[in-house]
Amino acid sequence: MSIKKSMLALAVAAMATMAFASSAMATDGKIRDVTGTGEMGANRELHAVGWAKFETGSGSYECHVTSIIKSTNASTGTITKFDVPDTTKCTGGGVLGKCKLTAHEPTNLPWHVTITDNGRIDVTGTIVIHIKYKECVAKEVTLTFDEIQLTPLSTVTPHEATGTAGRLGVTAALNEPIAGIEIDASSLLDEGKTVKGTAHVKDIFGGEVTEEAAATGESELSSATERCTWEISAT
Repeated sequence: MSIKKSMLALAVAAMATMAFASSAMATDGKIRDVTGTGEMGANRELHAVGWAKFETGSGSYECHVTSIIKSTNASTGTITKFDVPDTTKCTGGGVLGKCKLTAHEPTNLPWHVTITDNGRIDVTGTIVIHIKYKECVAKEVTLTFDEIQLTPLSTVTPHEATGTAGRLGVTAALNEPIAGIEIDASSLLDEGKTVKGTAHVKDIFGGEVTEEAAATGESELSSATERCTWEISAT
């Protein structure tokens, strides 16, 4: 038995987004202090907590996650951590509905980050995450994305977000304080764009299939001294 290939459609709004403006077409923006005291310097670490979910046409899986973005300068940096601290807080849907997570391994960290002048954060350079399950038809899933775009979030109209303190709101515009970030690949198919992700699935019967995949999620900056301290500027 194998998991059949199918198209996916997601519907969650604009944090690390995959319905992107191409980083090749955007010039660098900068992360600045909201008080106007200057740009972010090197080796600043921003810790975030929240949730992330991948979905294909046959199933989905969501976990609480923690991540760290480390600055190189005000315009570039790396993601040095993307982890699932508590596997019991993961939930599946579709063919992954009863699956229990046993391993979640980003295999090629760090991932390169560029701040763009449209107020987004591009993660580029092929992102690969290897996932293992038990009590599940799917034994292993390898997620691969060519690019992910993170969309900064404000605290305007805050809503409850899984794995956060619920202080995240709508998209933060340029020069607005950043409370967190969002991953969104939901509108790719609706916009006629190519889904920039795959899920290579190995099942317990020896079958393998590759499905189109997308990811969504929200994370809040976990430190009170970092949350709403920074903004993205186009210059």
